[in-house]
Amino acid sequence: MSGEKQFDYVDPRNRAVQIEMEDACTDHLKKTGVWLKPEFKPVSFNQQEFEFEASVIIPVRNRVNTIKDAVKSALSQKTNFPFNVIIIDNHSTDGTSDAIEEFKMDHRLIHIIPERLNLGIGGCWNEGVHHPQCGKFAVQLDSDDIYSSPQTLQTIVDAFYDQNCAMVVGTYRMTNFALEEIPPGIIDHREWTPENGRNNALRINGLGAPRAFYTPMLREIKVPNTSYGEDYALGLNFSREYQIGRIYDVLYLCRRWEGNSDAALDVQKLNANNLYKDKIRTIEMAARKRLNQQQN
Repeated sequence: MSGEKQFDYVDPRNRAVQIEMEDACTDHLKKTGVWLKPEFKPVSFNQQEFEFEASVIIPVRNRVNTIKDAVKSALSQKTNFPFNVIIIDNHSTDGTSDAIEEFKMDHRLIHIIPERLNLGIGGCWNEGVHHPQCGKFAVQLDSDDIYSSPQTLQTIVDAFYDQNCAMVVGTYRMTNFALEEIPPGIIDHREWTPENGRNNALRINGLGAPRAFYTPMLREIKVPNTSYGEDYALGLNFSREYQIGRIYDVLYLCRRWEGNSDAALDVQKLNANNLYKDKIRTIEMAARKRLNQQQN
């Protein structure tokens, strides 16, 4: 599975149809009291003191073939602030842990092996974000993927301040393992507009990558302990009251290969994943309806 089918809704060729669907969804949300005006709470970035401005968070389990590329990509970032890389190694058994140890001489690398044995990707994120050395901003890097350039981390952190947002979502390019572009190519989620993005997010199936969060807020909300849809749940939660920053330059290379966790999902797994996101939407719609009732 290349990922092309699941991204039909962000294919530029389908834009006209998607706008029509967005209009229908927006009308429904307004009639049911769920639609939110484009009014956001300001974000104060001085809530706490942090030794590091940012942390790259890499959850990993059994990715010996890709983890070195991810770590090198993170450590090679060029910034005007101090940052570190927090790897949450979820009890790998294939040599991934040994591969990470190769970088132990770099003082910016923190290698965590959780005590718990039942963590999904979201639970691993919680381990990293609550580490005492986690930076002010927690920035995603999956163990399969790499940043598109050494400027990615700087660009993301700048966006927090420039756009006064609690979360930032970037743009990525789908590639094969040789970093050659594969369909559908660039995924920029331009349906996430400042005017209606957080409403339209209730209709679509994802928010984009890389994702980054203001750490104090993420520590308060916490990440669902799942390995699918946890980022979508966070995006809906954050956007309920706060602006989500957007970057439309390609910051991230999402590599597809036979070992990807979503490379070849069967129908049952796809249905389970979709059901989970539907539950997330249902919960979020109820929360937004209550918010509107309180404000009115």
